[in-house]
Amino acid sequence: MQLRRLAVLAIALVPVAACSTGSEDMVLLHREITDVQRDIQQLKNDSLDKKDLQAMESRMQEMSSQSMRSNADLTAEVKQLQEQIEALGASLDLTTTKLQNISQELAASRARIGTGAILPPVSAAAGAPGEGEEPTAAAGDLPAAASTASTPEELYRSAYEDYMRGNYDLAEQGFQDYLDRWPTTELSDNALYWIGECTDAQGKTEEALQIFSKVLDDYPTSDKAAAAQLKKGLLYLKMDDQAQGVVHLQYVVYEYPGTREADLARERLRSLGLTIR
Repeated sequence: MQLRRLAVLAIALVPVAACSTGSEDMVLLHREITDVQRDIQQLKNDSLDKKDLQAMESRMQEMSSQSMRSNADLTAEVKQLQEQIEALGASLDLTTTKLQNISQELAASRARIGTGAILPPVSAAAGAPGEGEEPTAAAGDLPAAASTASTPEELYRSAYEDYMRGNYDLAEQGFQDYLDRWPTTELSDNALYWIGECTDAQGKTEEALQIFSKVLDDYPTSDKAAAAQLKKGLLYLKMDDQAQGVVHLQYVVYEYPGTREADLARERLRSLGLTIR
């Protein structure tokens, strides 16, 4: 509408210019025509600027939306990576603890052999057969792995070496032979614990869970009690029973404070979104 009014004004001014004979009227007429042209151009520019501004606003909104979506996706990816790193860290710590236990026990076994200390023989550990009891099995009646070991240390060390080589079935047999022949030595609880580790390594999760429970039931004061309790928690998580897994891991933290197993349990709980002080 404003453009139309300005055009009408310009047309109306033409006859006036034709009728006017004075120079001042001509100057005034040209000035008014120039003003009208400038106003028309300004209106055109304003119209273009408004369209450009709207386009820029639309683009800004689109970029803002994309940025918000990208930030949300990035946050989710970072959180997922953090959880994976924590889980890997807990797994690495557990593996390191296993290796440390193996090294310590092998060193202790070698030390016993070097000093001449020998674990109780079969007759002393199991007791002499009483009246009406069956005699102890002869060496020829034992499995091949057991009959080749002349001392408890040799059998225990042989089973350890099989475990470290990844021969879990042979290691399990060796530790079981040890328990059958020497069930009441200071390493009997360790042998049972490592049977559980061998069983778990072979994918027999439920059987391994039962063995670690037996370690806790038969040897409640064992130096492997904390490790057995930790393994139970991890195995329950492996079986997708998070409730039982969390309970057993919390038990490790509270009942065995200051131990490496308590630290590992705390890290695993943290990876599940639970913070235990």
